[in-house]
Amino acid sequence: MKSKTKKNLRLFYTTVIYWIIASLLFHVLRRIGIGGEMGLEIVAPVTKLEGFRIAIFLGLVMGVFYGVLELVFENPWMKRKSLGAILLIKTVAYTILVGLLTTIAAFYVNEVIESSIIVSRAMIIETGAIYSVILFFLLSSSFYSFLRLVNEKFGPGILWDMILGKYRKPRVEKKIFMFLDLTSSTTFAEKMGYLKYSSLIQQCFYDLNEIVQKYDGQIYQYVGDEAVICWDYEKGVKENVCIDCYFAFQKKLFNRKDFYENEFGLIPEFKAGMHGGELVVTEVGVIKKEIAYHGDVINTTARIQDECSNYGEELLISGDLMKDLKLEAKHLYKAMGEVSLKGKEVPVQIFSMSRV
Repeated sequence: MKSKTKKNLRLFYTTVIYWIIASLLFHVLRRIGIGGEMGLEIVAPVTKLEGFRIAIFLGLVMGVFYGVLELVFENPWMKRKSLGAILLIKTVAYTILVGLLTTIAAFYVNEVIESSIIVSRAMIIETGAIYSVILFFLLSSSFYSFLRLVNEKFGPGILWDMILGKYRKPRVEKKIFMFLDLTSSTTFAEKMGYLKYSSLIQQCFYDLNEIVQKYDGQIYQYVGDEAVICWDYEKGVKENVCIDCYFAFQKKLFNRKDFYENEFGLIPEFKAGMHGGELVVTEVGVIKKEIAYHGDVINTTARIQDECSNYGEELLISGDLMKDLKLEAKHLYKAMGEVSLKGKEVPVQIFSMSRV
């Protein structure tokens, strides 16, 4: 929950900062100071400092309102709506926001500037000054939305790494991976049909996304009914968030058992394998770029997950990862010994994990 709060706060203050910068940029592009703006007779000309102060104030107000709207759109019920519905809701919300900001701008100008006439919202519209504001607002909003979409596509922070070319050349990083797979997936698919089965997977992954965000994880990829989640190694072992993420997901599914039983006639359960270590990260593709991970960590994690069925366990983790976790009383574990995994010459020690 703390991670979710931090994420929301980070989203809010970065949104505010973005709009302050955008407002200052608009101010610079228009002119330094607002003398003669909108055909007004200015008795006390606005200084450059005052002009920047006005721009910062309006950017702050816009950022706060925009930030609140973005937090609303971060709610799970909103994310599950279609892209068209989200765009429609955002368009209506931003149209109302522009009208509100126009009113605030007129009030603020009247309070700051000594003028022979009173500036009204209607006057701002009639002079045509509002059109440049609206155009800039729409362009800035589109650019902001683009950054958000790309950030969601690649994962938090990855966009800037790609812009800076961080992964243009392969580099070694230390990561934790969790391979998560629906238990008895083949049986479910045959029983309910692939159309309804796909709906089941869709709902499960909606719930998974909510949980992963709260535990500082990133969805690396979806492969059929399997999801691959990763963490920076230090973040993943800190406070055991990597394993707590799994149990939080299982709890989420159980809390929605009435929904799943009514819709699909079952309560979905997932088995998982976890492992961590160094691997190579690089940017691949030209038409469809993405960040790819190469190395033994990926293969070993997949093999450990495969062993869940053989041992009848819901979560298995490697000995290498186990030694770096600081487990609490709520975590119950059991050594399963060493197993020979397909494709590996040296046996791997694994542990089963559960919670009180």
